[in-house]
Amino acid sequence: MNVYSLTPLLRSANQQRRVVIQGFDLPVRGLTIAGLALAPSLVIAAILWPFFNQYALVAIPIIELFAFWVIESRTRSGLQLRQYQRFVDKRRSASGTFLVCNRPITPLSHIFGHVLASSVPGLATPQPSFVLTPDSRRKNVRRAA
Repeated sequence: MNVYSLTPLLRSANQQRRVVIQGFDLPVRGLTIAGLALAPSLVIAAILWPFFNQYALVAIPIIELFAFWVIESRTRSGLQLRQYQRFVDKRRSASGTFLVCNRPITPLSHIFGHVLASSVPGLATPQPSFVLTPDSRRKNVRRAA
């Protein structure tokens, strides 16, 4: 029995998938991006039309190119994420804050505490008013401390 990793085979096959439309060979992902970016670019061109007349049509290829850049291009450093993922990560980042268990805290606060591993919040437990000794455990007798 042979076991093969299909990830490299499927990933490259998915990236090379193409569509032929009237003699033009287009990648599926590029065609999807162009179709989804067409609606907002037409809306923006329609908004700009009263101000710039036919020059408002220049907005359509500019918005299409911007959509391709955001979705298709990758960052050149670090994890080489797609640009839209970099924007999302940058917006979600909590730079300048210190997080403990996903809760922001101020490191310069005057309250001291202990950091403990626990699945429930730590509460102050009252000390027992009695002490159990080995003899009292056997007899179920409690002696006052």
